[in-house]
Amino acid sequence: MVPSVPASGAGGYRLQLGAVRTEESAKQEWMKLKKAQDDLLGGLNAAWPRADLGGRGVYYRIQAGPVGDATTAERICGELKRRNVGCILVRP
Repeated sequence: MVPSVPASGAGGYRLQLGAVRTEESAKQEWMKLKKAQDDLLGGLNAAWPRADLGGRGVYYRIQAGPVGDATTAERICGELKRRNVGCILVRP
């Protein structure tokens, strides 16, 4: 099992890499992303906080972190985007 970082804002910036319908799918997608982007994500942990969007359903957000500062987080997110991996910066 992959260790997870707290879903709360504690611990620095997080990178949101996607959202899927089940917790199991989130774990599987994280493993694929981490393997494919090991140079950027290899040192990070993952969390998949549950997000209930009402009529749109429940999603599990794939979030990697913690990243200690905004500059580093933005650099990693920018590189992931250049590699066609969706990335949204989640502030602490």
